Amino acid sequence: MKVITAPLGAIGLLAMVYMCFLFANFSRRLGAVTKMKDHYRWFSLASGLVAVAATSQIIRATADLACEAPTFLGEPWFARLSFYVPLAAGGALALVLVWYYWGWILKEKIE
Repeated sequence: MKVITAPLGAIGLLAMVYMCFLFANFSRRLGAVTKMKDHYRWFSLASGLVAVAATSQIIRATADLACEAPTFLGEPWFARLSFYVPLAAGGALALVLVWYYWGWILKEKIE
């Protein structure tokens, strides 16, 4: 079962990278209309960090399935450094940017 489900985590992360590219494009257009500062470029950094996490997920899943993989790929510090930290930083940055550009929708709904 592990062989079938191993790539699914990376597919979800790559979908998050694609969402960052979509939000960057939509935010660029919205910022041009409303004359906002150009913070949409930070979406590239956020999607890059999530792509690093996706790459780490693929490498760690492959190492888990392989018989003769380097031992450091299974260590918890490697997972923290290459997966959890970039994913948290990229997700938080994307969330802040989406809130900056699209938070007015919630404010309009509340008022």
